[in-house]
Amino acid sequence: MTTKDMMGKVSTTVTGQQEGVTLQTLVSQLVAGIVPITVRRNNFLVNDIPAGLLIQADTENLVTVLSNLFNSVIPYVQNSCLRITAKVFGNVVLVQLRDQTGINSYFIEQHLTDCLPLAEKMGGYIGITSQRDRETTIVFSFLNLRAVA
Repeated sequence: MTTKDMMGKVSTTVTGQQEGVTLQTLVSQLVAGIVPITVRRNNFLVNDIPAGLLIQADTENLVTVLSNLFNSVIPYVQNSCLRITAKVFGNVVLVQLRDQTGINSYFIEQHLTDCLPLAEKMGGYIGITSQRDRETTIVFSFLNLRAVA
């Protein structure tokens, strides 16, 4: 039997699988912490992550990388709609943060340098693609697997 609590935590009791957290809920909680600066900069965030995407990876590391990513972008964007999406490819989750105003990707890349080793430790990657004065997409991919002791 699978149940979901108010925080999006999913637990499967009959099959004996361990508990997990949905990525959508995790991102919503992180985004809630940056709402004041988002509003001050006349931005808004859209969390388009599928509701049922269950996280198996190390949640603490994931929170650290995503927090760094959001905090590296949000304060430097103005008058924008930032869209957060995720796709699953086998055991790999691809999280994308898109900005339509063409932020300075070199500047953002410098801010993300500190969390690259942690992303790599998770079997992941952080990349930025940008079109001059147009859309910028920041991608974070990671292996969605439990760590083996």
